[in-house]
Amino acid sequence: MAPSPTPVENIPITQDTIQIDKDLEALANDASRAYLDFNQRISRIRTLVNDILLRISGSSKQVESAMGASTSSLGVPSLSALPTPSNPGLIGNYSAPTSTIAPTVTDSTYEIIPGKTYTASYTALITTTISDHGSASVATSAVPTYSLQAQPPVYQFNPDASDNLAVYWGQTPNTTADGLLQLCENADVDIVILAFLNQFYPENGQGYPGINFGPACDPANINQQQKAPGLLDCTRFATQIQACQALGKPVLLSLGGYLANTSFVSDNQAEHFAETLWNLFGAGREELGIRPFGPDVILDGFDIDNENHNTSFYNTFAASLRKQFDKDPKKKRYYISAAPQCPIPDESIPLEAMRQVDFVWVQFYNNPSCNLNSTGFEKSVQNWAVQLANGTTSTNTTAAGKGPKMYIGAPAFAEAGSGYVNGSEFAGYLAKVKNLDLPNLGGVMLWDGTMGALNVDEFGASYLDYAKAAVQ
Repeated sequence: MAPSPTPVENIPITQDTIQIDKDLEALANDASRAYLDFNQRISRIRTLVNDILLRISGSSKQVESAMGASTSSLGVPSLSALPTPSNPGLIGNYSAPTSTIAPTVTDSTYEIIPGKTYTASYTALITTTISDHGSASVATSAVPTYSLQAQPPVYQFNPDASDNLAVYWGQTPNTTADGLLQLCENADVDIVILAFLNQFYPENGQGYPGINFGPACDPANINQQQKAPGLLDCTRFATQIQACQALGKPVLLSLGGYLANTSFVSDNQAEHFAETLWNLFGAGREELGIRPFGPDVILDGFDIDNENHNTSFYNTFAASLRKQFDKDPKKKRYYISAAPQCPIPDESIPLEAMRQVDFVWVQFYNNPSCNLNSTGFEKSVQNWAVQLANGTTSTNTTAAGKGPKMYIGAPAFAEAGSGYVNGSEFAGYLAKVKNLDLPNLGGVMLWDGTMGALNVDEFGASYLDYAKAAVQ
């Protein structure tokens, strides 16, 4: 707390005090002028801000909207409503030999162009000094400083984009228990698919499914042991899923894999299994305490990676998943993907089912006739694009009625199988795909993300870097 001003009647009236009184009066006038000058400068800065924002946006109408009331569509406060520094209060209050007033307006944030924010700040300093012995002097300054800085945009997944990178995670030798979040934090990655739920009905066509996410989970909890022995306790791992989702990266659960029991014997069983998945991994109700990721984690969808050469009832299954998604009262957006082999027709996933999904990542590897580096690659890509685009029963959420987005699936490391090419070669093959001008191209899928991040060449670029750059 500042000391109280000295009462005027206790000061002897001398020539010195008369001079001090004059000096103080001049001081007050100077301070007032400085304050007025400060406000004038702030007014000019406001004009400058407005002009700069106009230049940034290139649209006066958009800026006018952004400068309106705080209830505007962009949620931006009016620039004219920025706080004005209060009166420095110098007049009549000389309670200390030195008084410093620093009116400041800082960190006012505006979102003029959607997805980009700008921070403006300006300050001013008024300093006055009074001598302890006889005379008063004043030094005032009111020189605002101003800055406008662009802030990095917040990532937002775009399912309709043509340059997304989807990666599998969970089943390669270098998978680590804490590696999912590291993968999601990689700016190259847009979608992550957890591999795998590999047993639909391990108990003779009944009960609950079985899962295997490598080192990510702990053994089954007591409820799972008693009621669903194929499930695991993945609650420790669940926080990474939530962190990925908080970063804007969808996390899907893949159903199948090379060695998996993923068949249906009837439409009823396919419908029931869709409901089971919804209750275990979606927003459904499950009261037995057996949800692998706990009650709070809701995945963003499911990936169909059936490789058992039995296509029966998968059309019903895909349609049933959509019906389960519609039950969510919060209307969260969910996705379905499929991962067929590149030969046409795929022996395990029927075309009718694929036309109901959002993304189809065709595996252009481990199939000599249509591998990425084969002579039949480009023709296969074109054939897949036509097949998926000609769907008339599409219920996908990315481009309803136009079929799903097609992704070019490739191995991210040599040991994944035939069809592997190095990063720079991959860019060349993707350039050929882009030259086809396919309207339903969605991006690239890699098996898998962990190995893609570790596969770094002599220039320090990872396979993920090459894949993302190639598709952009």
